[in-house]
Order: sequence, then C-alpha cells, then structure tokens
Amino acid sequence: MATVTEDGGPGAAALEVLLAQPRVRTAHRLGDGLLVEADLRRPGRADPVPYVLGYGPAPATADRPPGDAGRRTAPHGTATVTAPDRAPAQPVLEYAYAGASSVTVTGDGGHLFLSDMRPGTGRPRGHTGRALWRHRPGPRRAPELVLSAPRGLLSYAAASSTAVAAAWLRSGARSLAEDLRAREAAAPDAPTATLVGGDLWPRSMYHEAGETVRLLWSGPPAESEGADGTRLLTPPLDQDMRLTGELALTPDGLRCAAGVVRFLPGGHRRHGQLLFPVRDPADATAVWAPDDDLTEAVAAPDGAWFACTAERIAAPGRGPRQEVVLLAADGSRLERAAPGHRDWLRPRSWAAPDTLLCVGERDGRRRLWRVRPGDGRAEPIEVAGSVLAVTGVPGEAVVVRSGIDLPPEVVSVPLASAGRPTGPAGARRLLAPAAAAAPTGRMERLTYRAPDGSVWSSWLCLPRTGADRPLPVLVWCHGGPLSSWTDWSWRWNPWPFVAEGYAVLMPDPPLSVGYGQPAVERGWGHWTSQVAAVAAAQVRSALARPDLDAGRVAAMGGSFGGYLALALGTLLPEVRLIASHAGWADFAAVARVCDLHWHWLREYGPVDTAPGYARESLRLAAIDPGVRVLLSHGCEDTHVPMGESRAIHRSLETRGVDVRLMLLPDERHTIGKPANVTAWYRWVLDACHTVLGPRSTSKEPCTP
Repeated sequence: MATVTEDGGPGAAALEVLLAQPRVRTAHRLGDGLLVEADLRRPGRADPVPYVLGYGPAPATADRPPGDAGRRTAPHGTATVTAPDRAPAQPVLEYAYAGASSVTVTGDGGHLFLSDMRPGTGRPRGHTGRALWRHRPGPRRAPELVLSAPRGLLSYAAASSTAVAAAWLRSGARSLAEDLRAREAAAPDAPTATLVGGDLWPRSMYHEAGETVRLLWSGPPAESEGADGTRLLTPPLDQDMRLTGELALTPDGLRCAAGVVRFLPGGHRRHGQLLFPVRDPADATAVWAPDDDLTEAVAAPDGAWFACTAERIAAPGRGPRQEVVLLAADGSRLERAAPGHRDWLRPRSWAAPDTLLCVGERDGRRRLWRVRPGDGRAEPIEVAGSVLAVTGVPGEAVVVRSGIDLPPEVVSVPLASAGRPTGPAGARRLLAPAAAAAPTGRMERLTYRAPDGSVWSSWLCLPRTGADRPLPVLVWCHGGPLSSWTDWSWRWNPWPFVAEGYAVLMPDPPLSVGYGQPAVERGWGHWTSQVAAVAAAQVRSALARPDLDAGRVAAMGGSFGGYLALALGTLLPEVRLIASHAGWADFAAVARVCDLHWHWLREYGPVDTAPGYARESLRLAAIDPGVRVLLSHGCEDTHVPMGESRAIHRSLETRGVDVRLMLLPDERHTIGKPANVTAWYRWVLDACHTVLGPRSTSKEPCTP
C-alpha cells in the first residue's frame, strides 16, 4: 500500500479545521437556555466523545443580526458560501457531561441523560457501561444515578417520575442482582458458543451468550421491587419476537411503546410496536401493520397517540415508501396522519397535542412539516437549509439544520397558528459551534434531462473564483442507497478537495430520496442497469461544461457510493481514478453473509434463485487497466464484510490494474476515528494529485 502523504496544502488545513469542530446532533429547550447533544474531539481519545452541554441564555446585545443575516443561501440555484457578517451572541456554557447522550427534559426544570461517567457517588457493584442520570436545576450539584445495569443500558424513555430502559440481560434472570451473580459466577474458560436465534449475530455489536434485550422500570420508591430500586418488566413475547430497544412513554408514565422485531423463515423480518401499561406489562398488545414496518414511536403530549414511521414492506418490483401513522396508545386504532404525502415524512417531536413535527425529503433538502392529528394534511414550516433534528415545545421548534455548504447550527423557529406557515425570516440562530468550518466556495444546482423526459439533479461544489484552466472533477456518489446529498457531512465533506482546486460533483440518481416515489421505483432492484446508468449520464452532462476537465475525472464513494464509484468506472472511460470505501461488486456474495440480508431479500429476492443478483453485479473486467483503484474497508464491518474488498483487490490485481487496499482494523462500516479520516483523506488527495495531474491555480486562494 502506498504511503499516506503528509502534504500540508490547503486541503489538509481545511480538513484539520473540519475535524476540530463540535458535531451537534440535537438540541432541546431548557427554560431560557439550551441542552445540546454533540460529539467533541478530545485529546487522547481515538473517537469523538459524546457530550451533553448545558447553556444559559445568550447575553443581550444590540449587534445580534436577525434570523439568517450574513449568509446567503439558494437551495435551488447558486449559493455563495460566506461567513456571517456578524456572529450572533452565543449562549453561555454552564456545564458539560462527558460520554453523555439521549436527553429527556423533566418537568422540574432538570433533565435526564445516559452516560458512562463514574462520579463520586458510584454505582452498584458490578454495573458498567451507560447508566441513566438526573441533573437537577439550581446550584451546581453532582448528577444523581437513576438506573443502571450490569452491562449498561441500551436506551430509555422517561416521563413523570417513571423511566423504562432496555438492557442486555440473561434470559432467565429474575432481577438485576440475579443477573450480576450469574455473570460473576461464570468461569473464565466457560464456553462462548451460542445458538443463533433469528438473524442476530452473537458477539457482533449485539449480545453475549445467553443474553436478550429486556426492560427495566424505575419509579417512585414505594412501587419499586428489590434492593436496587428497580424491577424487571416482562411483557409477553412470541417465540419469534425480540425487543429492539426502541422505547416511548406517554407523559403520565403509564403506557409504553416498545419496538419489536419478528424474525421470519428465510432471513426475513418485520418490525412492530408492543404497547403495554407499565404497571401491568402482561396486558400487552403487539401491533403489526399489514403492509408496513412500524418504528420510531413518539408519544403525544396528551398520551392519546404514538406517532410512528410506517415503511412499506418492499418486495422485488415494489420499493419502500415512508409516511407517518398515528397509533392509539391502547393499540385500538392505526391511522395514517397525512395520507399520500410524497416526501417520506417521519415523526420527530410533538410541540402540542395538535402539533406533530415531522421531517420529509424534497429536492435535496430535508424539510420541516407540521401535521395535525385528524386533519390529514401536512403544513410546511420553512427553515433554510436541511433539518437534521428537531425538538418541540409549545410555540417553538428547536432545529438543528445544516447543508452541504452549512455546518450544523441550532435555530429557534416560532410555530405559527393553524393555516399560517412560518417563513424563513422567523428563524433565529441560537448556536453555531462549527462556524469556523464554513467553507469558502460556491455551489451550483445542476439538472440533467434524460431522453425519456425524466429530470435528475446534482450539486457541483467549486472554488469561489475561476481557475486558469478547466478543473479536474471528483464525482462523489452517496451511500444509502435510499439517501441523497442533503446534509453537511463530517466524513464525506467536499470542501477540503475544493480547497485543493478540484470540482466535486455530487449526483442524486434513481433511489435518491426526495424526488418522488417514481425515482425510488426506477432504481429499486436495478442498481447497475438504472441507477449507475443514469448517474453516468449525469456525469457526462456535467462534463460538457467548459470549466470542467473531462480528461481528469475520479469517482468516489462509501458503501452504496463505493459500489457506485466502481460501477461508474466500468461505464465511463473518462474515469481515471476510483476510490471505493466499503464497496462491492458481487451482489450475491455480500447478500449471503451481511447483517442486512433481509434488505437484500426485499429488493432482489432469494439469493440463490433471483436473477437480479447476477444481472446487476459488476463486471470488473470493464475497468480499464490504466485506472488506479483505491479500496478501503473497516475490518469490523458487518454491513459489507471486509472480504468483498479483498476479493475485488485480488481480481483487479490479477488483471494488472494499479489497485491499492487500505484496511482499518478498528473501524466498522464507516471511518469514524479522526486519525483514520485524516489518513484516508491524505491518501486519496495524494492519488488525485498523482493521477489527475497538477492542481489548477485559482485566481484567488481557496481557504477554509
């Protein structure tokens, strides 16, 4: 493998700035302040560390610009990316909890969160991993332990004085103490052999021998059982059902929705909701929609409904689609909240009993929608950029937004009354912690009209000013495949490459979401014959521009994007360099062994008999021997096992192709560790400089 370059050019500088920024995931209103969940890069830690950050109100200032002043955006045209003219006053950081996530704001002005921290109060003997903690309002005090388990908590839901949590526990244990005794009594040389039930993989990010996901309850001490102040909840499950760890609780703490999965013969699976009264879990009702998977339950403020994402059960020849459904808290009714809506709505938060906040994909943006139970309609709430996360309180939505050209920031969006959608000028920026990574460059929206009349979109990222000759082009293919180029990316970020003088083309071909159901159906089960073919036509159309150099083209991507980059290498003679992370060529080989086997079955059918696997698999012999191919793969990847990249490497090397392989022993499906991300970027940038020739000289320096 070639040595990773230590080039200190403008791309490397932009990358260092990028990797140093706080990565905001979600934000919550807490009185006049904010609670922000973010990942921070910390010295001595290989991975970004999750934090819960508590902010007090921003100090009053006359210089604060209203709304989005200082940044010009044009989601459907050209956008010039500039730093804000005047940064808004930032809220004051008052406290921070490391290793923390999953905030729930409580009615007393405090909040709950999960964390693996070990404050002085300690935990019960033998309890490790993430535990549930309470932060109380008022003078700074140490957080209080609420609930823990021997191997940590997977998730929780909390309301009123009640919390329900999911944890890996021994199947037969009748209490946490019994579970712990069994673990401590296990001999060091005890067998680890596990009989697999359903499609779960033993000891592969899931569970140890003899474990299953079980539920714990924590509530008023008078109702607790056992010395540990908790009790196990044991709602009845059929033999082929398992809990997934998804949990939602009505605000009164009386009724719970727990995600369940049913493993079916042949590797198929279904997802539903298990509804039960917390004080009587034996009275549980399993709800399975006839044609949909039900996930992501969110409880309404009045406790009447759980809003869920309903995803149609796909099959060969019929793609999935997503919409919002309302499930009565007792399981008696299931209603579609906005029937026929085209934007793949997903529920995220309730701001009031009549205000369900949802996100939906449309034309390269993830937009915010307001759905009213019983109304059957969705009202748009305009927020510039793309919505990453949203939490609601009466009269306000707290939104984390971003864009390909906009690092994540927190804004407050007032919720107007019925029939009066909120305009973008009403959004007020609350926090922009990654503003230093805002790129200097420009973006254009490209469209390609196919001979059949269909229209396909791409984003083109360019240096701010023109160059002295046409720019080399990096074609970036998104993963998914049910995804699109919508958000700011900490991993696939084009701006360090733009800083080096490259144009980055980001196409949204068939299977990209946000372009209507026909775009999904066209690509479903036809990844090479349709998706790759349209993507190749998009690239050819863009290369006709005089400012792009059709003789210096690279194709890159990760996961499905890694496959698509290889596919473009077989279809486009213009491609001189391919960089594929966690990609594949042999569909059947991946489908047989990966942990997403059930998805392959829905899209292509049985692996041994359906013709689509062979029809759509790549013919690597079509890659010109003069093309350089960079393959990278995480050795702990279970979505696309690492052996596929080894197989591609061996196949291409046998043909004399200049193919290089980067293995990442401590990574899974994506590359998460900043040091590994840096190594990958520098490796790929070095190949770009070598294969695509000298960098073009901009008339004006392009800096981060």
